[in-house]
Amino acid sequence: MLLMSALKFKRFSLLGWSDGGITALIAAARYPSLIHKLVVWGANAYVTEEDLQLYNAVKDVSNWSEAMRKPMEDLYGKEYFAKTFKAWVEAMSNITSKPDAGNICRHLLPFIECPTLIIHGEKDMMVPSFHPHFIHQQIKDSRLHLMPNGKHNLHLRYPDEFKNLVEDFLC
Repeated sequence: MLLMSALKFKRFSLLGWSDGGITALIAAARYPSLIHKLVVWGANAYVTEEDLQLYNAVKDVSNWSEAMRKPMEDLYGKEYFAKTFKAWVEAMSNITSKPDAGNICRHLLPFIECPTLIIHGEKDMMVPSFHPHFIHQQIKDSRLHLMPNGKHNLHLRYPDEFKNLVEDFLC
């Protein structure tokens, strides 16, 4: 928010994917006067045991397909990516052991006031479909768009459809 203030933006829209979507949800709840519109995809507001099973199944990135693993290794380096992803899975596990039972930002969702578009791939193997439905139920006047063949990276796999959805919503 400091960056946007330094750039002299009074209001702006946020888009966030996965953990970036969680960050955008938190920002929209904490700074409602600054956020014009919000788009999230592949995001969740809490972590469940079902989520942990999915995360643990992919914790070892050496078991990923090369098509999924290589772009991340090229970007972050093979060793750093493997170490960081494993640490992320362990952090998610720690969240579920806390007294607030896996809460990331579910308590903040009712404070989001801006128009919100939640996009979700129905074949997302990282974020089960109950998460976008929960987010949709908690954010007043939000819209939920499900992509039947979309996975966690639906914006990369279906860039034209994704771009059209987002542009239509933001305009």
